[in-house]
Amino acid sequence: MSSRRRSKLGSSTKKRKTRKNKQTRKEKEKDQTFINLPSDLLQLVISRLSLKDNIRASAVCKTWHEACVSLRVIHTSPWLIYFSKTDDSYELYDPSMQKTYNLHFPELSGFRVCYSKDGWLLMYNANSYQLLFFNPFTRDHIPVPPLWMAYDQRMAFSCAPTSTSCLLFTVSSVTWNYITIKKCCANAKEWKTFVFKNRLQRNFNTFEQIVFSNGVFYCLTNTGCLRLFYPSLNSWNVLPGRPPKRPGSNGCFMTEHQGEIFLIYMYRHMNPTLLKLDLTSFEWAERKTLGGLTIYASALCSESRAEQQKQSGIRNCLCLSVFHGFKRTCIYYKVDEESEICFKWKKQNPYENIWIMPPLNLIDLPVFDQRI
Repeated sequence: MSSRRRSKLGSSTKKRKTRKNKQTRKEKEKDQTFINLPSDLLQLVISRLSLKDNIRASAVCKTWHEACVSLRVIHTSPWLIYFSKTDDSYELYDPSMQKTYNLHFPELSGFRVCYSKDGWLLMYNANSYQLLFFNPFTRDHIPVPPLWMAYDQRMAFSCAPTSTSCLLFTVSSVTWNYITIKKCCANAKEWKTFVFKNRLQRNFNTFEQIVFSNGVFYCLTNTGCLRLFYPSLNSWNVLPGRPPKRPGSNGCFMTEHQGEIFLIYMYRHMNPTLLKLDLTSFEWAERKTLGGLTIYASALCSESRAEQQKQSGIRNCLCLSVFHGFKRTCIYYKVDEESEICFKWKKQNPYENIWIMPPLNLIDLPVFDQRI
């Protein structure tokens, strides 16, 4: 009898302990907050936030601050800015959050964009020949010595105009015998001119792309020839050979990433061709993968970012701004999978939009209207 009573007491004690453990687990689960999220889940949540919400979330606690700052630095992607021809209205588009901001810059009336780098735009007024650097996020502007420019003339600068090493560059004139180059520092009062003999083929008539990398301006002609200008030496060299281009190309983009030069040819009915320049042999080699790199391409200037940890899926992609009917949008062409997301690429109004990097510490945008 006593043994039976002991067994019953033991079983009832175990049941009470089990119930108590279940209640304890439920209470702990009830008391959990977002602060206790696992690190991978926390990063997934934060990656879905806009830049403004990311900054606000970083004030929650030390763990959130570290996660927000790391994602903010790694995953900062360029935005697209579109310029209207009819008025002083502009659109900033964040493709990662699919948000559009409508802006108005009356001070830029009559200006068109020439280039973009480090969050700054280079603007040109064809009526007054005036040039200026403009930051659409802060509205800061820095004047540049005036210069007459043809509509299809390309211009580039090496880094943000707030840096003392900022250098502007353009090929101002091309004749059968000579090529005229101009360069200028951001704080200079006039342009410096250099004239070189034209050793390019006669069917060449313009430069389509200019990219600055490792102290050199890389200039691509409409025939595929590459010329290099070394500002420190004021020298102008022609590279032998041309990048392989299939018939039917209707657009090209050139960009750099950590000293590497990439070239993309687009086609109407074929997949894009991705090429990388070998800086030792100066020969172009076709590539089938971006290795986590994402290239944001536009006719005037292209950006590139290494986004291996991007949660939104914008990685190993060519990100292009396009028009689909009357709607502006973006498409992502996945190079590794040879697949397209959204609409087919169409070359329409390529000089009305350009990619620009937003500042990391941006809290309030100068917006009048916002659409999602």
